[in-house]
This record gives sequence, C-alpha cells and structure tokens, in this order.
Amino acid sequence: MLTPTTAVVLLVATSPTAPCPRCGAPSDRIHSRYRRTVADLALRERPVALRLVVRKFRCTQPDCPQAIFCERLPQLLAPRARTTARLTRAHRAIGLSLGGEAGARLATQLAMPTSPDTLLRRVKSTAGEPAPTPRYIGVDDWAIRKGQRYGTIIVDLERGCILDLLPGRDGAALEAWLKEHPGVEVVTRDRWAAFAQATTAGAPQAKQVADRWHLLKNLREAVEKLFDRHYTKLKPILQEAAKDTEAPAPAAQPAADNPALPPAPVATPLVEEPAPSAKRQRRVERYERVRQLREAGTPLRQIARDLAMSVKTVRRYVAGGGCPDWKPGRQRPTRVDAYTAHVDRRIAEGCRNAAEVHRELVGLGFCGSYDAVRRHLARRVGSTGRPGPRVGPLSPPAAPAPPSARKLSFAYVRRAQDREPAEEQQLARMRGAEAEVAEALGLADEFVAMVRQRSGTTLADWLARAAESAAPEIRGFVGGIRQDEAAVQAGLTQAWSNGPVEGHVNRLKVIKRTMYGRAGLALLRARVLYAA
Repeated sequence: MLTPTTAVVLLVATSPTAPCPRCGAPSDRIHSRYRRTVADLALRERPVALRLVVRKFRCTQPDCPQAIFCERLPQLLAPRARTTARLTRAHRAIGLSLGGEAGARLATQLAMPTSPDTLLRRVKSTAGEPAPTPRYIGVDDWAIRKGQRYGTIIVDLERGCILDLLPGRDGAALEAWLKEHPGVEVVTRDRWAAFAQATTAGAPQAKQVADRWHLLKNLREAVEKLFDRHYTKLKPILQEAAKDTEAPAPAAQPAADNPALPPAPVATPLVEEPAPSAKRQRRVERYERVRQLREAGTPLRQIARDLAMSVKTVRRYVAGGGCPDWKPGRQRPTRVDAYTAHVDRRIAEGCRNAAEVHRELVGLGFCGSYDAVRRHLARRVGSTGRPGPRVGPLSPPAAPAPPSARKLSFAYVRRAQDREPAEEQQLARMRGAEAEVAEALGLADEFVAMVRQRSGTTLADWLARAAESAAPEIRGFVGGIRQDEAAVQAGLTQAWSNGPVEGHVNRLKVIKRTMYGRAGLALLRARVLYAA
C-alpha cells in the first residue's frame, strides 16, 4: 500500500512454532496476536514501513518462568527494535562516516530519516570483530583538547590498523592494556618517559624501540640551542654568506634600445633602518635585567618570579649570546622573488598593470596568485597602495636577512643532498668560525649518520665521546639518550618505527574535527576503530 509519503508493507508470521527465549523449547500454543510497525530500507526514494502481525505463545515447559512470550524474528529485526536489521546497519554506516548531524541530513535525503542521537547511539554500540593477539604495536599521544586533555593511541604495526584509544597519557591506561595483551613483543614509541615506564611495567618481555624521527627532532632542538647561544658571533658570518650567495639582478636598459620608451627610474638609496620599537626596547631592557640578576647569583626561578616571566624564557635569556630578535614585520620570501628581474624590466619599460605582469609570469612557469604579483609590483614601484596610477622610483631590494637559529637547525638535520648551496656555505662558515660549534656539529653529524643508515653499533662509543663535548647542548642530549639507551639502540638497528602511528593520529584528528571536537571518547573511539 502506498501513501503520499510512505510505502506500507503488511507481513504476517506463519511459522507453526516458536522457541521460548528463556528455555529454548518450541511451542505451538498460540496465546494471541498483536501488531507492530518497524522502518525498513527505502523503496524508490520512499520510506518503507513494515506492519507486522506477530503472535504470542504459551511456553509448554511447566518449570519455565516465562509463561507467555512474544514471537522472535531474528533474521528481520532485534527484539524491541523499531527498525529492521539492514536499516540499522545502514544507519550505523552513515554514522561512522559522517557523525550525527551530517549523517541525519544524509539519511533524510536517502529516505531513511532518523535523528542524530539515534545515529550516534548506534555508532557507540558497534561491536568489532575478534582480532588476533597483537605482537608489534606503536604507541603515541594525541590531544583531546590541546594543552588540557590528552589520550593514547595504540596501532597494530603488522596489520596497519588502530587497536584502541585510551584516556590520558600518564601511562596508567597503557600499562593496564599491555597486561591484558601479554603477547606483545615490540613497542615503538617516542621519548615520552611515561610511555617508557608503562611499557616496562606492563610488558617487561617486549622490546622498546625509540622512533628515529623523534631522535632527529631532539637533536635538532639541541643544535638550535647551540646556534642560539652563539648567534651574536655567528650573525656577521651569516650576513656575509647571504651577500656572497645573492645573485645580482641584471640591469635593464630600455631607453638605449628604444628611444620612444620613458627613461628608466633611478633607484633610490637604501632607507635608514628605523629605530627599535618600544616593544623591542622593553625586551632588551628585560634581557639585560635577567643577565644582571643572574650574574649576581639569583636563582632562575627567583628571577622568573621577580620579573613575572616564565622559567623557560629566563633560561633562554641566560644561555643565549644576545637578546633574541624575531624581527616582526620583515618581508618574507615569496614565489615572485624568482621573477624579480622580469618584473623590474617591465617596470623600467613603463608597465604598471599587475594583471598583465601576472599573465606574463604564468607563461614563464609562475604558479602563484594575482594578488601576490600585485603586492610585489607595488613594493617594487614604491606605491602607497592608493587607487590610481602607481608611479615612483624603483625601490632597491632589501638586504637579505640572515637565517634564524631555528631555520639553521632545520637545514642542518636535513639530508645533505636536500640542502641549498647557500645553506651548505653558511654551515661551512660557522664550522670555521667557532671551534665549539665545529666540534658539536661534528658529533651531531655522526649521530645523524647513525640514524639515517640505521647503524647503532657505535652508539656506546659515540656517547662516551659526546659526553666530553665542550657544548652543554650536546652533553644534555647525551644525558637524555642514556636514560633511554636500550630503546635508542633498538631504534638505530630495528626496522620498526612510529611512522604508521603518526599517520593514524592525523586520521584521528580529521574525524575529531568533523564533530567540531565535541565528541566524547566512546563515540570517537567507535568512529576511529570501525569506520571504513
């Protein structure tokens, strides 16, 4: 029967007997009949309602506490269900893929309307298939709410799937999980101490493997601190290296080639560097005050309390060779910089049309936006940004700024074949300028080679030599390695890594953000574990 909004199907149960749900004994003694309506999959874009005529039976076993029972239809729907089993599976699949609100909107479009709460309830009630005992697992933390609440993710490295999501990252939940799965043989992890302690307590038989990417990250941070401490002495060397590697722009001479063109504008001299801002001046004064208090013997925590600063900032000011300057507002490199010579030539020819210049650069292989070309052209002609023709003298290119300690550290841990020639020249000059820097970078080179080539046979010898280094940053890095030496040794020789775990963490973040970060751990766990 078809109504204006629904297709109604009448079904009558005809089985002569029905088993008792308590004792299982079959019965053919019908007590009564009743009707129930359940929803089913859509038919030709129309919701379907099943009108079931179901019977009640009397149990024939005198000792059974269930005197009267309702007939069950296990292949069609569950007891007391309002939807068929196949519609429930469809709703669960939609909920696992899209969540509550978005899933409910899609279900309505597919003529299977339901509420968001029903979708989420069915997602959370999903039961997974039994999985084999994991042998090789990876562990990492992830942010439920960054800076406040965290969780732990466990990944089966053999099958490439997520095994579980646990609350917290203090290691208590991980230790309990490992005790419930005694067959674990290898655990890969980062350098988080709580995970190391939990693995040792929960699975003492498992081999712990420190992730190689995190080893390079820890080394990069130590190298950054080294560069930052010597930056005052290294800055002139870096500026000279930047000047030497800067390619001179070809001079455009349109007037000599074509007298009809207007004369090329003359480049104005460099503008004097502006005075330090008030914010910069306050930072310098605070830096000097920190140095004075430290020279007077004041403890770091006392300095932090007196000056209302963090201990981390005070420690950086004390260890650094000068007041840090992040140069806010300086011009950053853009994609148009590679085409500056062409832009200057067109400006010298009198062209001020950014759209025309953009079309020409696209023909030369430029893949940036029109706005990037417009801003670059405005800077080159010295425009104020007001409407109208942009005229004015060509502004000479600014002197290249030396790379920061952080940027240099990233260039250092990068593969040698991936470095730019300018970066290689900068690193070479820094090695020749400071003996302590040269010694520390030599030791760091050896460790990078061990990580890249997975040759940890000389780790003990390297630790003994690095512990005698003059650079406190390298000695601190060695101290951290010694606390986790067995796992680091395994990370330098084993093939396992935490790379697959990081990939699953990214997938977890995508699913969490589709629910606007408001999903509880039970719902998020179901979507991450069982979504296709």
